[in-house]
Amino acid sequence: RYAALWANYKATGDVTLRNELVMMHTDLVEITARKMYHMFMGKAQLEDIISNGMIALIKAVESFDPTRDVKFDTYASIRIRGSVIDYLRGQDWIPRTAREKIKTVEEACTKLRNRLGREPSCSEIAEELNMKESSVGMILSEAYTYNIMSLEETLNEGMSKSFDIEDKINPLPQVLLLKKELRKVLGEAIDSLSEKERLVTTLFYYEGLKVKEIAEVMDISASRVCQIHSLALVKLKSRLKDYINM
Repeated sequence: RYAALWANYKATGDVTLRNELVMMHTDLVEITARKMYHMFMGKAQLEDIISNGMIALIKAVESFDPTRDVKFDTYASIRIRGSVIDYLRGQDWIPRTAREKIKTVEEACTKLRNRLGREPSCSEIAEELNMKESSVGMILSEAYTYNIMSLEETLNEGMSKSFDIEDKINPLPQVLLLKKELRKVLGEAIDSLSEKERLVTTLFYYEGLKVKEIAEVMDISASRVCQIHSLALVKLKSRLKDYINM
């Protein structure tokens, strides 16, 4: 029945059928919205995020091609996440000075990685910028939420790149290869992090722990968790950007 519903909708464009498909997948919006709300707590209302996600879901149903070998859940989830990220970014809750400071840290991190052939430590970044390590830590803390969003944007850009290619010429093997390469690049980037950075990243993304819970596990302060995670995000984003811009 599911495949027939898609076929009927694509053949007729009937809004009632579209709405039925949308209602069948509202859980995608709920799951994505709640996860991102916890990431960006205090930056937007949950209701607004869900509303934005629903609009993205409707557009995903309208643009999806069920004849291609891509699951709708995967297709829609990427577009929902991308739409929510665009919405949150449009709220402009990141001070311009904070963005400028973290950009300076990102540039120093990239320079040092290219020079050293490995990921730099916070103290090495501080020395490169002629700053105190505590000052770099402050920048990382202030830009913590921004860095989470920035990595989300970069990941979404990488995934969308796969779908863009498929939308144009539909070479399924190439699409699968791109997705496999993206996962490989991300895995290698995580492996290159320090032990504490890997642990924080694993607890946050794979175990789903919140900052306070991670702080308890690692027996450090919540602010220290934010600093460690923020620096890890800067490094991961830099690696992914290099791959995407190849």
